[in-house]
Amino acid sequence: MSARRMTLPGKRHTWSNTLKWTVLIPVLATLAGWCAQYPYGLWLAIPLAFVAVGAAGIVAGSEWRRPGAATLACFSAGALLFCGGPALYELYAKKLGDPADAVVAGTGTHKNGKGTELDTCTVVDASGGVHHLSEQQNCTGQFKGGQHVTLLRDPAGLLDPYLVAPGDRTPGPLGLEISAGLFALTGASTLYAGRRKR
Repeated sequence: MSARRMTLPGKRHTWSNTLKWTVLIPVLATLAGWCAQYPYGLWLAIPLAFVAVGAAGIVAGSEWRRPGAATLACFSAGALLFCGGPALYELYAKKLGDPADAVVAGTGTHKNGKGTELDTCTVVDASGGVHHLSEQQNCTGQFKGGQHVTLLRDPAGLLDPYLVAPGDRTPGPLGLEISAGLFALTGASTLYAGRRKR
């Protein structure tokens, strides 16, 4: 009886530790993706990304000795970084953004530090404010010069305005579904590693 009592707390601790990492790793990956949407947010997003992916590799691969599950958790957490942030940005802007009428003054492209060409839009709102927006703000070549558009402004004033066609307030389901799938895959891989550890 005493031996049983001694092992139960250890089992509870192991289960709670597994659940902790199962939730924490995908949450950190999602948070890193969200932080990357803010101006200068990469300064916080990059360390969070290293923590999320590193924790998946170290905890599941090294501590729990499940290299296959650790690899899957690392890849899915990394993918979640890139999908979750933009999907949440779109959801936030379309659900809570303050709309403002605007006109596309011009479109173009610019090269980032890696030499990749990215679309840009110069938009003038009804008050005369000029906004230079990128693909991160939904300027992906779908708008033309002179077109009437809507700017969805962050109520907190921290994010750049999100560019949409007039009346478009419905988030695209694909980004959210992919992000939810990656979140679940990251958590499930971590959970599997924790419950099957040697």
